[in-house]
Amino acid sequence: MKDQSHFTIINTSDRRILREMLPLAKPISLFVEPTNRCNFRCVCCGHGNERTRNDLKPLINMDTELYRKIIRELSSWEGPPLRLLRLAVLGEPLVHPDFLEMVRLANTAGIADKVDTFSNGSLLTEAISIGLVENGLDSIRFSIYAVDPDRHRKVTQTQVDVSGIRANIRRLREIRDRKGSRTPRIVVKMFDTYGEENDLFRRQYEGIADEIDFENVNDATRYNGTDLVGAFYGDAELAKRIRSSFRKHLHRHAVCPRPFMALVVCSNGSVVMCTHDYPRATMIGNVKDSTLEEIWNSRALFEFRKMLLLGEKRKNILCRNCVWYKLFPEEDNVDGLPVELFIPKAGPKA
Repeated sequence: MKDQSHFTIINTSDRRILREMLPLAKPISLFVEPTNRCNFRCVCCGHGNERTRNDLKPLINMDTELYRKIIRELSSWEGPPLRLLRLAVLGEPLVHPDFLEMVRLANTAGIADKVDTFSNGSLLTEAISIGLVENGLDSIRFSIYAVDPDRHRKVTQTQVDVSGIRANIRRLREIRDRKGSRTPRIVVKMFDTYGEENDLFRRQYEGIADEIDFENVNDATRYNGTDLVGAFYGDAELAKRIRSSFRKHLHRHAVCPRPFMALVVCSNGSVVMCTHDYPRATMIGNVKDSTLEEIWNSRALFEFRKMLLLGEKRKNILCRNCVWYKLFPEEDNVDGLPVELFIPKAGPKA
């Protein structure tokens, strides 16, 4: 099993050279937010900070008919399928009552090579587990915030029993195996504790998860000064060490690659450029008013890319202090590309 500690969930394997593919006729990946609600209030997440959580409001589930519209548009959009459709952004996906139908629709439409999601595992009932297997979800990653019960309650700011989460995930594995399915692939991740809890986590999930992973907390975009690293670890010296290690993992990108290869659709239909965009400061449109293809070829997206390529990210409150994008691998470097390359074919409207 893979076992490493890192600062990002960005897949770094099997990547092509992005600049050689640009401009793309359609995105490589699409992130759809079934809901921005969450039943946890983790201290290492924007939901655990009232100021950041207020930026997310209104807290809503995506309208299922709006999601159907998205799937129809992806089905009719010419070109290769998405490499990834991720049904998760800033909420707990299993909060949505129609989440299984969302998975089924995506799988039936065949609009992506891979459909996956993230979850905290607390709402994973037997019926949902059966549905995830039968409806064709390719992968699910469970974020486990601690294996010590008291620490889990403290970090998540809930009374959820972490042993119950493990039982839920074990039941999913048993259902999947009993049905003779290889999917969904089960990945469990815990933030690196730099202690014995890591070994306990491994032992608890061996034979249950297909992959066990470790990640470090990072402060993401830092748009409002929240201290997620310090809030999680509660140790100033350890937080300092982690931030120092984080800086050593950064590449030299001057330009964020994501707007050149992906879109993010929020639960209210807003289309943004970043999966960390709590205040929706990078919004370029709304799928209630336009098609995904129209948004991908819009003046708004052109202007956003232009801002980045001209080194003017300071103009956007989310991008201003962000260095998270420097975790993207070297294959995704788009520095120095000419702005003119991304003018929509019809030309950006005046």
